[in-house]
Amino acid sequence: MAVVLLSGCQLALPQSTLNPAGDVAQSQQDLFLFVFWIAVVIFIGVQGFLTIAVLKYRSRRGHESDVPPQTHGNTPLEIGWTIAPSLIVIAITIPTVAGIGATYDAPSQYADDPSLTIEVVGHQWWWEYRYLDENGDLDFITANELHIPVDTVINLKLSSNDVIHSFSVPRLAGSRDVVPGRVNRMWLNATETGVYAGQCKEFCGDSHALMRTVAFARESADYEAWAENERQPAVDRTAAMDAGWVVFQENACRGCHTIEGATEDEYELAIGVTGPNLSHFGSRVTIAANTLHKGPADMNMGAFFEDVPTDPDFMQRDPAAENLKRWLNNAPDVKPGTEMPDLDLTDQQLDDLVFFLESLK
Repeated sequence: MAVVLLSGCQLALPQSTLNPAGDVAQSQQDLFLFVFWIAVVIFIGVQGFLTIAVLKYRSRRGHESDVPPQTHGNTPLEIGWTIAPSLIVIAITIPTVAGIGATYDAPSQYADDPSLTIEVVGHQWWWEYRYLDENGDLDFITANELHIPVDTVINLKLSSNDVIHSFSVPRLAGSRDVVPGRVNRMWLNATETGVYAGQCKEFCGDSHALMRTVAFARESADYEAWAENERQPAVDRTAAMDAGWVVFQENACRGCHTIEGATEDEYELAIGVTGPNLSHFGSRVTIAANTLHKGPADMNMGAFFEDVPTDPDFMQRDPAAENLKRWLNNAPDVKPGTEMPDLDLTDQQLDDLVFFLESLK
């Protein structure tokens, strides 16, 4: 029993709400502890009186058939235990409702903090991130890996392209439904650099459990360098990339994915929007909405993200790209229900396609 109870004492879990790294998550943690300690006091009180009643008024040997004195009740006591729970509920409800309201927009105390607005679009089963500039116009698009600067208010506008999803990065903030035909909003910030895991929290189909995300909270200068690179078109296509580009074309990949080239004919007609934008796919560290990673194939996701630097450029990569090849060759085997078909590529085609995609930085 002790082992079972102590197994719940681990706080350093990737999606633990008990280890906040942002102000929204911290306020939710504070509210949880407030309600928790009220519940502890009530539990101790109720169990204490119950224990006294059991011990003091239990049936005694030789008096099993005795009937205890009958009373009609105690009016002051009954009024008291009617009013007390009502006051407790009110004490819990007021900060809870206020806390929920404070998750939509940053409170006035953050008015002077820098801010960033990102449109989050849920797809079956991946996340699209559309970064907006100061004027509210589209700045650049990426997918599945959310990059944010620390000590910055991040305003999220949430919408869905298909069914109801729910966006959540627990260590930074709670969850919010992502509903088709409606724009929900929430805000978060990161008070320390790090890598924070998230996941869709609303059942949305076959690969709901594989609709994950990861947030990289970076120092402002590091974030600006990353964002400036994202604003640029994909790298110029070189002769070494041509073989992979042919595979990309012939298997209709360009009909589902966008690659933004410096010239119109460089990545001709790679303007699909069914799948993630691949303009800088090579700089990402995860595959298929964090279903797989680009590290060694025998390493699990937890180990891949454990004690890693915030900058993905320094994260361990698998030179053989086994996970990426597995995904490209037979995506439905990795992620049930995905719209990406089984391409059944030859080994050479896989090598060429992997080289091409990993060159997009």
